Amino acid sequence: MATKKERQKIVAEKTETEKQRILKVMRDAEIYTLTLDPLIESYLDIYEIYMTMFLQWKEKGYPATQRHTNKAGATNNSKHPLAQQVETWSDKKTKALDLLGLTNKSKPGKIVTGGSSVRKEEELKKPEPVEDELTAHRNKWRNVK
Repeated sequence: MATKKERQKIVAEKTETEKQRILKVMRDAEIYTLTLDPLIESYLDIYEIYMTMFLQWKEKGYPATQRHTNKAGATNNSKHPLAQQVETWSDKKTKALDLLGLTNKSKPGKIVTGGSSVRKEEELKKPEPVEDELTAHRNKWRNVK
């Protein structure tokens, strides 16, 4: 088991490594701007708390449940508090990454792939609607001309 100072040192190293990784990914994707720095700092705070909880949970052997005795004397299994905390902070970490644009959720709506088949000097025209037999029959009886 690591002492509190050792755990803090490990978390600080992992947080610095994560900061460098995030900055590298954002620069490579050309989405980094100075205005994102507060959001990056917020993400790193979330990451630091997540890693602290995760290391504590890891040291205990990843228990999923713990035994709890209520006032009536009945003993029940309940979800381990560290497991709950790791899950909660993991969700917050994912949301922060999404706000930074580093998840695949935000990609399809923002990026258009492929080029247009129309040249710059050409104008794109809508195709003329084709009137099939069913549409002609409907129009005949609706008195639409």
